[in-house]
Amino acid sequence: MKKAIIVLLAVFALSSCAKPDKCKCSFELNTSIIDIELKDQIIQRPEDMNCSQIKVEDIKGDVVSVDLSKIGSVKCVNYND
Repeated sequence: MKKAIIVLLAVFALSSCAKPDKCKCSFELNTSIIDIELKDQIIQRPEDMNCSQIKVEDIKGDVVSVDLSKIGSVKCVNYND
């Protein structure tokens, strides 16, 4: 019985170490014209970085490219379903 409990605890400990595949982010856009804040947006985590490493420069549009680093910010944390 003790061995089964130890095995279960080990499985739970190892499963909690898995990298999440999503990030929960908050975006802020502050200009003299508009102020926009989006909280708790769930996005796919880029494969080559952690959620905490995501910067405004990493957010790119398909049609237009604008330097958002001067007027906005992003803060991301790991998200598990």
